[in-house]
Amino acid sequence: MNTKSNQPPQDDAEAPLVFSDLPALYEAFATKVFHYHYSRVQNLHAAEDLTSQTFLSAWENWQRLRDPAKAVGWLFTIARNKAADYFRENAQILHAELDDELTFPTDRPEDVNNTAAKDGLLDLREQLRQLPERDSELLRLRLVGELPFREIARVMNQPLSRIKKRYYRLLERLQARQES
Repeated sequence: MNTKSNQPPQDDAEAPLVFSDLPALYEAFATKVFHYHYSRVQNLHAAEDLTSQTFLSAWENWQRLRDPAKAVGWLFTIARNKAADYFRENAQILHAELDDELTFPTDRPEDVNNTAAKDGLLDLREQLRQLPERDSELLRLRLVGELPFREIARVMNQPLSRIKKRYYRLLERLQARQES
């Protein structure tokens, strides 16, 4: 079993993570799955429930996983499906805000009083709310789920080159909007 740091990979030439059992997959990705769900539902208890449901479903279907190298993408596909079920059941259409990625540090008073930074953050949050669902999902999987591009391509069922191109173009668009 490979172990990785908590940082998103810088390139996808790295060997994929291979998990031979669910407890190892849980240990490595429970927090990331929780953060992914929280970024979608913005509710602590719902995110905890969805994380539990994700791993329960993974447990029930572990024997169906044919390729252990695809376990991470498989797990996040289950997570996406559980989140979609949640929104269908609650008849809600919410746009994710990535609050975990966009919070002010409160331990330094000079940062909290910086109104330009606050205005910039609010503007970025508004831009993220206006993104199409497929773009916000790409950001969630990469920034919150910390998945490598190869796994994102599997989860979103799209070619790796398209995922990378969309991601970097999306970042360029967001940066250009922030600078204007």
